Amino acid sequence: MASYLYEDIPLSPNLDHPDSAIRLASCVHRFKVPKISAARKINFAQSFDTVGQHPSTRRLMLHADDFRKLLQEACDADKVSAERVVKEARRYTPLIHSILTSCKVQPENARLDEKLMFEWTSGIESSNNSNNNSSNNKKKGNAASAGQTAKSFVSEAIMYDLTMSIACEGLGRAASATENSAAGEFAAASRDYAAAAGIMEFLYKDHLPKWVSKGSNVQPQKLPSECHVAATKALHILFMANGQQMAVTTVLMKPGKPNYSLLAKLCLGIMDSLEDFMAIVRNEATEAKSRMDKDFFTLVALQIGIQKSLSLYFQGRAAWDKDDFGVAIALMSEATLALKTRDSVASKKGVPDISKGPTSLTPLKKDLNDLRKHMSELLHEWEKDNNNVYFASVPQELAAEKKLQPGTGLRMNKSETFILAEAEPALLVLPEGALQRSDSDLARELQEKLNAGDE
Repeated sequence: MASYLYEDIPLSPNLDHPDSAIRLASCVHRFKVPKISAARKINFAQSFDTVGQHPSTRRLMLHADDFRKLLQEACDADKVSAERVVKEARRYTPLIHSILTSCKVQPENARLDEKLMFEWTSGIESSNNSNNNSSNNKKKGNAASAGQTAKSFVSEAIMYDLTMSIACEGLGRAASATENSAAGEFAAASRDYAAAAGIMEFLYKDHLPKWVSKGSNVQPQKLPSECHVAATKALHILFMANGQQMAVTTVLMKPGKPNYSLLAKLCLGIMDSLEDFMAIVRNEATEAKSRMDKDFFTLVALQIGIQKSLSLYFQGRAAWDKDDFGVAIALMSEATLALKTRDSVASKKGVPDISKGPTSLTPLKKDLNDLRKHMSELLHEWEKDNNNVYFASVPQELAAEKKLQPGTGLRMNKSETFILAEAEPALLVLPEGALQRSDSDLARELQEKLNAGDE
C-alpha cells in the first residue's frame, strides 16, 4: 500500500474573519458618569422654606432632596452601576425640572432662605491623562475607561443641576452600552448607544441653546463639558458611531458568511462619523478637548484606522466572491497597509503606535498583530491562487468606481429621541412682610441668575 495514504495531509489555513477583527471592531471608550459633590450640601426644603409651605410644594422639595441624594450615591459608588445611575437620574430630573419651572413662572415669589450652590464633576473630563485604564474582554469585546476625577464646577443656576442630571442619564446609557459590549450583548449595546446619542442630541439642539440664548453667563471654562453645546454635539456623533460598531459586530458574530458589501459600507460610515467627531472637537469644542483624556483621542485615531482597514478588507472579500480577483487583491493590499503602524506621530497613514503609548491600549496590540497576520495570510493565498489559476491583472491603482470613497459610507444614524416632559410648577407663596427679610437682596440676586435660563 502506498505510504502517502498514511501521511498527514496539510490543511488549508482558516481564512474566515478572526475573533480579533470582532474585538477590534467593537472597541470603544468608556466614559465615567458625572458626580455630585458630597461636600457641598443642597437642601431644597430649607432653601424654599418660606415660600414653599404649601403641602404639594413641601412634598416636591423633600422628594427632590431625597432623590438627589440617591443620584449622588449612585454616581459616587465604589463600583458604579450604569443601570442604577440611569434609574436615579430619571427619578430626579422631573423634580429639579419642576423646581426650575416653579421659579420661572413665579419669579416674584422665588425667594430663597438659603443660597443654592450646585457642584458637579464632569464624566468625560480627566485630570490625569496618563492614568487611564482599558478593559479588554478577551472573548467578545473591549473598552477603555476614563482617567482620574476631573475638576469640579460650581454654579447657582438650577438649570445647571437639571442639565447635569440629564447628562447623567445619557452617560449612564453609554456606560451601560460598554458593559453590554464587554458581555457580548451587542444588540443591547447598540440600543443603549442610540439612547445616549438621543440625549446628547436633545442637549445640544434644544436644551443648551435655550440656556445660552437668554443671555445667561454660560462661559465654557466655568462649566463641565456636558454643558457645552459643541461638546454634546460631538458626543451625539460619537455615540451613533459606537452604536454602529455594535451593529457591525452583531453581523460578524452570526454564523455563516456575512454580507461583505454591507459591512464595508458600515465600517466606512463609522470611519466617516469618527472623523466628523474629531473635526467638531478640534474646531468647535477646543475647551472640552483640552480637558479630556489624551488616551481617548489615541483610541479614536486607532479606530479610524481600524475601520478604514476593515472597510477595505470587506470590500476585497466581496470582490473576490464576485470573481473580481485582481481588484480583490489590490483592495486587500490596501487593507494591510491601512493597518500598519504610522511612521511618525504627524503621519495620517496607518494606525497610531500603541506599543510605546498609553498602557490602557496595550491589550489591543495582540489583536492588531493577529488581524495583520490574518490579512497577510489571506492576501498570500489569493495571490497564489491568482498566479496559478485565475491569472487576473492586479491594478497598481484602483479606479474610483472600484473602491468606496471617504464620505460615502453608510451611516445608520441610530438615535432614540429624548423628550423632557413638561413640568408642573409648584405653588410658591411669599408671606406678607417677607420682602423685608435681611437676606432679600441675596434672594433677588439669585433669582436673576435663575431667570437667565427662562424660555
